Amino acid sequence: MTAASCFRSQNPGVDTVVLGAYDLRRRERRSRQTFSISSMSENGYDPQQNLNDLMLLQLDREANLTSSVAILPLPPQNATVEAGTRCQVAGWGTQRSGGRLSRFPRLVNVTVTPEDQCRPNNVCTGVLTRRGGICNVSAPCGRRRGLER
Repeated sequence: MTAASCFRSQNPGVDTVVLGAYDLRRRERRSRQTFSISSMSENGYDPQQNLNDLMLLQLDREANLTSSVAILPLPPQNATVEAGTRCQVAGWGTQRSGGRLSRFPRLVNVTVTPEDQCRPNNVCTGVLTRRGGICNVSAPCGRRRGLER
């Protein structure tokens, strides 16, 4: 599962998936696994309003589960995340819109915002003590913000 906004093309043969990576500038041969995408399934993604920003990818083969590659359980269908819930997100996002990807994954603590401060059917988060959020597009109220330290 990934964000649909990460893909400019809906062509499965174009992109690859890398699991077990930590340092984006090193080859990490023992932990890194690279896959082709055999199919992509998006859920009505609307790039203009950034709605339903979710995509399921089917890899060309099974991943080898290791200490660097593990399964993350998903919540039950129709589960809700209450406003005020504290979460942690990690990734190689940029610190500012249009910036370079981080070399190493970064971690940020976020808080789920109330529904009235979010687009319908989205879970919006923010860093309430300063301007920041997840990647560039999922900050509360649709404001574009970079992932901050």
